[in-house]
Amino acid sequence: MPERWKLAALMVVAVAALAVGEALIARGMKQAGSNVGSGWWSGVVAAVGNGWVVAGAVVLGLHLVLYAAALARADLSLVMPITAAAYPLGTLLARFFLHEEVNLARWVGTAIITAGVAVVAWGEARPAP
Repeated sequence: MPERWKLAALMVVAVAALAVGEALIARGMKQAGSNVGSGWWSGVVAAVGNGWVVAGAVVLGLHLVLYAAALARADLSLVMPITAAAYPLGTLLARFFLHEEVNLARWVGTAIITAGVAVVAWGEARPAP
């Protein structure tokens, strides 16, 4: 498999892990937040004891490992913008997994970010002048 395809596959999984990890933590924090007494320490205890939060942290740890592996193969100026591809996936997860109301402005903003990711990826695919 060519190196470009290996990097693409690595980034697809890294982006998915980022979006899924954040969605899991969001779900857990909504649950933990309802169980919080007074003070920040009770919030920490509630978050650390929530399975969704723990699962999200593990998935985000996976993202970090994959992100580091991508940085070993490609420039930060390519890898970092590609992680923004997590925004559309995150927005979809917010709507359908977390059942959040996502208004038109959020969808449009997500589309603009996605277009920016496409520009960065397209620029990398083009041969240098």
